[in-house]
Order: sequence, then C-alpha cells, then structure tokens
Amino acid sequence: MKIIADENMPNVEALFGGLGDITLVNGRSLSKEQLMDADVLLVRSVTKVNESLLEGTPVKYVGSATIGTDHVDTEYLLEKGIGFNSAPGCNADAVADYVFSSLSYLYFTKSVNWLEAKVGVVGQGNVGRCVASRFVELGCEVVAYDPLVNETVSGVTLTTLCEVMTCDVICLHAPLTHTGAYPSFDMINDEYVGHLSAGQTIISAGRGGVINETALIERFHALGGALNLVLDVWHEEPHPNMQLAALCDIATPHIAGYSKQGREKGTWFIYQSVCNFFDIPLKSSFSEAVSQGSICEIKMNSDLGKEEALNRAIQCCFDVARDSARFKYVMSSGEDKGFDWLRKNYVERDEFNTACVNHDQYTPLFSALGFSSK
Repeated sequence: MKIIADENMPNVEALFGGLGDITLVNGRSLSKEQLMDADVLLVRSVTKVNESLLEGTPVKYVGSATIGTDHVDTEYLLEKGIGFNSAPGCNADAVADYVFSSLSYLYFTKSVNWLEAKVGVVGQGNVGRCVASRFVELGCEVVAYDPLVNETVSGVTLTTLCEVMTCDVICLHAPLTHTGAYPSFDMINDEYVGHLSAGQTIISAGRGGVINETALIERFHALGGALNLVLDVWHEEPHPNMQLAALCDIATPHIAGYSKQGREKGTWFIYQSVCNFFDIPLKSSFSEAVSQGSICEIKMNSDLGKEEALNRAIQCCFDVARDSARFKYVMSSGEDKGFDWLRKNYVERDEFNTACVNHDQYTPLFSALGFSSK
C-alpha cells in the first residue's frame, strides 16, 4: 500500500508505517502527479481534495485529520466510491483551551472579567458545544446560534444570531459553507458587525470568511478601538489581513486546535478509519498514539481569589500571547510563506486535561475549565 501524507500530521510514520510505504508531502502544494501510484491520501485543511486533484489517480481512500470538511468534495468521493473520513471532535478541547487562554490574556491586560460575562457561541458542532459547556459549568449565562440543530448541551439556550451578537463574549465556531439553506460565508456581515458595541469581545476560531473582516476593521475604528479581538482564522489564508491583525489583541495562524494531543488524536482517528476501510487489524492503541502532558500538576496559592487563580493556571499551561507575538513578528517581515511556516514550526502546547490543578477551594472550577482531577 502506498500512502501519501501531509508532512504536518504527527505520528504518521509510527502509526501507518506497518501498513505500507509512506511519502510525506507539502499539503498546500500537493499535485495530482504525486498521487499517481497512491492508494491512500492523508491530508489536513490546507489541501483541496476534489476532482481536479484525484481524477485519474488510483487513490482509494482519503483521510482528513481535521474536524472540518469544507476543503473536501465529499460528493465527488462518494460518486467515485473513494472512502473518506475526517476526525470530528479531535481538537475540540484544544480550541476550547485557546478560547480560555485568550480570555485570560484579556483579563490580565484589559481587566476583562469573563467569568461574569454573558457568552454567545455561533455553531454547536463538537467544538462549539465543548466551548459552551465549559462556560456553563463555570457559571456563565450562555446562548448559542446554530440553525442546523434543535438541541444542544444542558444549560445553553438556542437563540437568534441577533441575540448572540449582543453578548459580552462572542465565540465563532461555525464551519465554512457557501451553499444550503444557511450558508455561513459572510454570515456575520456588515449589518451585524455594525451593531457591535464598546467592550465586546470577539473570538474567531472556526473558519475564516464567517465574519466580514472589512466591516470589523471599520467598526473597530468607529468605536475608537474599544473592541477586544481574537482571530485565529482568516478569509484569505494563507494570506491573512494584516491590517486587521494589527488591531487584534490576539492574532494567530489557524493554530487554535494545534495542541499536541489534539493533532495526535486527529491522526489516531484516521488510522482507525484506514484500518477499518481496508480490514486491517489495529496494531496501536489510543494510549500509545496520544501523548501525556509535560506538566502533570499545578499547585496554586490558596490565598489567590477565584479570578486570579483560574487565569493564572490557564497561563501556566498555555500562553496564547506567545503565539500571537510570533505571528505578528513573522508576518510583518512580508515573507510570502510565513503563515504556513508558522504552522509547520508551531511550538506545540499540551491540553489542559493533561494537568491536574490543586487548590483548596476552587477545584470544581478548574475541572470545569478542562483541567484533570485526581
């Protein structure tokens, strides 16, 4: 079996080495010529998988180690009898960690007390539900908009996009779609953006193109800069709008889901799927495929107040400002491939769930944040 895999997928050689010959490639520049003797194609979100790429190749199975599938023409694969699977939910915890790391940064730099905020979440897929459930368990009022679902996690009220856009903290986790009854492209258009008010926080960690970037720049200036902006995804990736990035408190190169464990889980899910598709016995286990964290335990000063304790524990595990500073520095150089270089050379972080936090009073709140408990 010949396997072509994105070079940024972790553990590919360890998991798939026993299944066949592996060739690692640049996912964004992958060509049809590289697939002319391939049985299996393993990709991430940067590869457009469609008729143009696959027609005339012997590819029998495509696996995407991502939660989204907007980069894959699934109808074409179905029509041609090509097996396909993605990894829904693999990085939900990682993206939720990103959201709370961003909020902890805003707490320390702009005194944003997000624990007292009304939170709106756009999208109630695996990531949106994970984010929303953490806020609920922390005691926040949470509303969500997703026209494709009728119910969601306990404690979250499904409502209109208009109401979500009035919340103190707005988290965007919708997939990118251009067709159907409810296309998400430009869903948060200039009309919605134009009604944003001073002090609101926007965290976009789903797909670029859902929120209108030009309108967001205009509204930011109209409010005298009194918007808190966190953007991980961009409409024109891998060429982000650097005019908008300069206005952001946190700006990153689509790495919200790039925890070490989240990426490893994506590869693990696809490994299982490939083995099932070709009727091959599993030769590895989840515990072998997904790493333990580097920090096993965090002991907090019991004198710290609730907000201080939670936000400092978050920063111990994941300081998203580091990623933002690196992004702005590299992208300011004008390097055309800087976006992809940052993703390929990302300094991976561990998920909250790999560390246990000890505190005499607030242990349940740390568990709600996603940290493990003894």
